[in-house]
Amino acid sequence: MIQPESIKNIIADDSWVEAMQNLIKLNMDIIANSDVEDKEIREIAYMKVKVINEIMAHLQSIADDKKIKDKRWKI
Repeated sequence: MIQPESIKNIIADDSWVEAMQNLIKLNMDIIANSDVEDKEIREIAYMKVKVINEIMAHLQSIADDKKIKDKRWKI
């Protein structure tokens, strides 16, 4: 079972955040410095950035799950 507190600790870790930012920057640099003919390389780099962002959003939603559940109306 996924523990929201564990995920919260991971995404709050400065080393993790820096590593993800470095991966995004690396791929954005690939896009920016690619030749005009390197369409496939740009598309792959773009997909990598999208995947990183999706993973980060998913982890954030897991970390926020408890907070969301606590704020729900109790009937």
